Amino acid sequence: MDIFLQILFSGLAVGSMYAVGAIALSLLWGTMGMLNLAHSSFIALGGYVAYLCMSVLGVSWFFVLPLAFLFGLVFGYIYYHLVIRHIYAKENFSVNIIIASVAIAALAENTFLNLAGGEALRQPFQFTSGLKIIGVVLPYQTIFTVFTAILLMIILALIMSKSKLGQVIRAVSQNPDASRLMGINVQKSFAQAMMLYGSIAAITGVLVTGSSQVFPSVGSDATVKALIILIVAGLGNLRAGILMAFALGFLEMGVNYLFGSRYGFPSMLGFVIIVLLFKPNGFWGKEIVNRV
Repeated sequence: MDIFLQILFSGLAVGSMYAVGAIALSLLWGTMGMLNLAHSSFIALGGYVAYLCMSVLGVSWFFVLPLAFLFGLVFGYIYYHLVIRHIYAKENFSVNIIIASVAIAALAENTFLNLAGGEALRQPFQFTSGLKIIGVVLPYQTIFTVFTAILLMIILALIMSKSKLGQVIRAVSQNPDASRLMGINVQKSFAQAMMLYGSIAAITGVLVTGSSQVFPSVGSDATVKALIILIVAGLGNLRAGILMAFALGFLEMGVNYLFGSRYGFPSMLGFVIIVLLFKPNGFWGKEIVNRV
């Protein structure tokens, strides 16, 4: 019973973090057809913002998430206008942006390395102690992570379904040319989607590093796992991405507790290979047919 509860609590925490990262990447794919491999840079940005605010400036933890939100917003805006905007109008955008985002990730990692050093820093954004449930301690950090992740998913769902911004982003994602003819500023909507993505990804960085440490490449592992989740679920499907994030989170934690932590990530990769052998477009992905 104790092991089951530990797997349940850990799976909820890990799955919620995976889900937030997956929906952020899925937002970009659905809007611009973009796989952002610089996702790790936004995660590291959120982690370093939390460390700088609490350890260096002495700011209360209460202001960390709003500050990470603002930094992610600005970084997303700059990233769009300096890189994405110039690549999108040209041919082979989906391939070129992958190459460009890898370069941005390497540049950001080296920037963090030069500014903060290569050593792992203890993330101060942590909650000690926890609730004891049937002999198993549920850490407050886990409760906060799950609550924040669910809140972010709800807010994003409301923005995409109820707000004018969400309606514009969905219209542009379905048909950019028709949206442009209807008077929608497509470039502006792309920039807004990128800013929304950046803010969510930076907050994810605070949550991810809150249970570990902060170092320049801290976001690489989370980025790979978020991409795995999107591929298995089907690119562009937000609900499927959330469901698969929790499923793979429970799978990884279950393998970690039963067989050892070294087998957790390989088990995810093995699952992906099996799925892609039988479902090349993912569980809920749609096959695209180009007619010439």
